[in-house]
Amino acid sequence: MNFKKAAVIFSFAFPIISAILIINFLTGIISMPWQGMPVLFPLLLSPIGIMLALGSIKTNKRWAIWGIILNSILLLLPFFFFIGGTLLFGV
Repeated sequence: MNFKKAAVIFSFAFPIISAILIINFLTGIISMPWQGMPVLFPLLLSPIGIMLALGSIKTNKRWAIWGIILNSILLLLPFFFFIGGTLLFGV
């Protein structure tokens, strides 16, 4: 497996892992010691996933575009979460 194929796989793995952590945080299925950290993980992982997808866009264009879309959505999710929490529940 070359670098570009591995980059596409990782660009998909980052948003999937982040989404699983956020869903677990919101539902509370498994207790985690980190209180709000799963919501902040996409801010760290999504830019890396976007760069990996951009680097591998020549190999698998369709999968790389989906990786960019998923990472972009998850990059904006923490901002919507914090703004929505402030609007609904106040400071």
